[in-house]
Amino acid sequence: MLYHPSIAKLLWFSNLTIAATAFTTPHNRRCSRSVCNPLLHQSSDQEAVLTTSSSTVDNADDVAATDDVTTSKRQKPLWMKCINAVVPSKVTALNEAVAMVANVSREEANNLIEMGAVWARMDMLTDDDVLDQYYGTDYSAHMQYADFPSGWGSGNDGLNQEEEEEEESLDDYIERQMSLRYRRILTPSTITPGTDIRVYPHPRRFPSCYEFADQNRLLYEDTTFVVVDKPPMLPTQPEPSNYEECCPGCVNLLMGPFTTIEGQPVQRPLICHRVDSCVGGCVVLSKDGNGQKVFTELQRERKIKKLYKAVTTAPVPLGMHVHWMWKELTARGQTGGTACQFVSHIPPVSRKKAKSWIRCVLEVVECKPISIDKNAGHGYDPGDKQHYQSTIRLVTGRKHQVRAQLASLGCPLIRDTLYEPIGGLTLEKLEEEANEEMMDEAMKSVRVPTEPIGLQAHAILFAGVKAKAGTPWWGEGDAVVGVSTESKAAPAPVTDKTDPYADYTTTASGMKYLITKEGDGAVPSAGQTVKAHYTGWLDSFDSPKKFDSSRTQGRPLIFKVGTGQVIRGWDESFSTMKVGERRKIILPSRLGYGDRGAGNVIPGGATLYFDVELLDAL
Repeated sequence: MLYHPSIAKLLWFSNLTIAATAFTTPHNRRCSRSVCNPLLHQSSDQEAVLTTSSSTVDNADDVAATDDVTTSKRQKPLWMKCINAVVPSKVTALNEAVAMVANVSREEANNLIEMGAVWARMDMLTDDDVLDQYYGTDYSAHMQYADFPSGWGSGNDGLNQEEEEEEESLDDYIERQMSLRYRRILTPSTITPGTDIRVYPHPRRFPSCYEFADQNRLLYEDTTFVVVDKPPMLPTQPEPSNYEECCPGCVNLLMGPFTTIEGQPVQRPLICHRVDSCVGGCVVLSKDGNGQKVFTELQRERKIKKLYKAVTTAPVPLGMHVHWMWKELTARGQTGGTACQFVSHIPPVSRKKAKSWIRCVLEVVECKPISIDKNAGHGYDPGDKQHYQSTIRLVTGRKHQVRAQLASLGCPLIRDTLYEPIGGLTLEKLEEEANEEMMDEAMKSVRVPTEPIGLQAHAILFAGVKAKAGTPWWGEGDAVVGVSTESKAAPAPVTDKTDPYADYTTTASGMKYLITKEGDGAVPSAGQTVKAHYTGWLDSFDSPKKFDSSRTQGRPLIFKVGTGQVIRGWDESFSTMKVGERRKIILPSRLGYGDRGAGNVIPGGATLYFDVELLDAL
């Protein structure tokens, strides 16, 4: 472990064991509850050993059901256990109350408080407190209350962004803030008798945070932004039991001090986006709230470019991949349900239904076979399996997007125990009973990873800032010569020379396409209005059965892409085209007009042949 002078204060937690005793009550919910009482440890017929239970945690990716996301009977780890208590009369020192609840010395209680393992119920917030937290202009609120509700104030990140989500108003924020119960307290202070407190006696530890003592992990710094190379197995946001060992805390501790553009000291940098704990690589922080807002706007305008490196044991199909996630499962602060995200390869059937789905787009620009040295100190044994490293351009940013999309293609990331069991399974396969049973069995095996997975946030580019992470944990990814990268997840290419469509690419939904003219513009985002030319045929291209053409009419079609205004095959195709691009596409009936057809022109079950061109994105 790399040493830093400020580390010593934190290390005492590593070997800390606490045996707390208390009166138990029938009101145990998220934590065990006790009354903090001077007579707490005297023998009594009513005295019992405290049995703590796990709390509900905001950052579900890093916690919820870490050891077993499907088996509730399995004993929870110590760091998930907490104690609820009430400060008794005549006790006004917070460290005294914590010491009594956790059965530790006052010095240890102070350490728990400074680590961020102590919370207190705040029934009333002042107007200044709420405004400070909303606008982020005064650090006093950040230091006093420490955390925001999940997702707020951390910016729309690369793995949990929802472009369609409306920005929260100040009135809504105030109402929600007032309804929240507990706030973290970070400094030993006085406390009012009768206040509810919550103590995590065994804070969850993240030793990888001390890798930030290596200054090579500071990739970029200017007057507003700091970009770092986050080590795997470190959360970007604080844990309920640990406020210090996270990306902002350790960057501030080991790489600071930082100063703002006005020359003011930065008490703690603010996270601009989230990266899963088990993923290393580029993370952007801001020195003030204005930087957060700028980064958020850049993401909404799609002016941030991100590249990922991914390692799988199956080759990933090259090209653009458009899938769909159920919107409610990606909502901020969402808890419950599955820890992993299932995706659909079939676009929503209508504009109305499209509102319930989130479009996920990524482009695989390279996939090459590599070798991994099992003696490199990372603890991973590649065995005799061939491994592949892919370079991925992230077009949209959703929770677990890269992990979920690659798994749905049959190419889960190595060590990703949350998605490996469901590799190749998609939402549309639930329509078959046999597949539903298969999915139920797979869900019994999913686990939140406890080791770094085969994914790195490799590079980021925005507003003149350019940063590239160091070597990922699996090594440089040395190419292996003579190994095929043909993906088993994608339909095998047709090699029959007599097949006129042998050169076409087939997507997971069954659409075939051939790019006849490359585009040089941007890919439209969901809901964006586009202008396009098209010609459609039955039976084959250029057959006598041409049923429609905007070129003949001399009037391009204008519509909103990805919203269900057009047939599903068009939504899928235009969602991945660049402005100026022209394609020939072949759509099976399920991506066209289905079994019903369209009037007397297109019969039910018809395959459609289109020559389409994306003229502009408005």
